[in-house]
Amino acid sequence: MDVRRRTSGFTLVEILIVITIIGILASIAYPSYQQYLVKANRAATQQFLLEAASVQHQYFLANNGNGYAHEEAINSLVSTSANVSTYYAIAFLPTTDTTSSSFTITATPLTNSIQQNDGYLSIANTGLKTGAW
Repeated sequence: MDVRRRTSGFTLVEILIVITIIGILASIAYPSYQQYLVKANRAATQQFLLEAASVQHQYFLANNGNGYAHEEAINSLVSTSANVSTYYAIAFLPTTDTTSSSFTITATPLTNSIQQNDGYLSIANTGLKTGAW
């Protein structure tokens, strides 16, 4: 009697080959994904800076040109998203003077984050953008 068993499933060699291929693909894709995250966080921070500058100009016009908002006032007018506050430290100038004739908003990457080598971003009341725009 010739009884042949049909086996179903995968052999150990086939599983090892698939795992190796997945590992190679993951090692190629991960750096690209990291770069994508850095660019996305930078774009979110740029958007935040533009929004904050717009609010500053609205504040200036609403006060008949008597100065820009200080740090506490601007923080109450603009909310910082998680992409910005997790990866960047935001600094507003002026910090306390409500009658300042200029402002600068700077986003500095936090150390030990994926943004640490990205460079700072800054915008001034004149519209001048400096840093990694």
